[in-house]
Amino acid sequence: MSTTARQPSHGAEERLRIELEDAASRKWWARIFYTLGSQYGRTQLQFVGRTEDGTRLYASDTFPGPPLDRTPPQEAWAPGLEASLKQLRQEIARDGWQETSQGTQPWELTFSRRRTS
Repeated sequence: MSTTARQPSHGAEERLRIELEDAASRKWWARIFYTLGSQYGRTQLQFVGRTEDGTRLYASDTFPGPPLDRTPPQEAWAPGLEASLKQLRQEIARDGWQETSQGTQPWELTFSRRRTS
């Protein structure tokens, strides 16, 4: 459940969500490489910022973590999670996005900004 700071007006603003994804999921060969080359079947995770239509505008640095179909990662066993999220949030803020809501996980964030077109 998310708490909303403010609701953007439709049409005048665009929205962006941060999502956690398996960086290897973008290419089949990368998944095999990451899984076989890591201990305990870990993979490389990253945060991405997607617009409402699914366009990927931002991607954080990667960090090692468990496969996403299990328990959500935490910094203690996914080192680099917090630094990657911080880096991505700074990049998003530099481009004029304002945080509008936050979910239960630290990366479940929604941003909005005035449309440029």
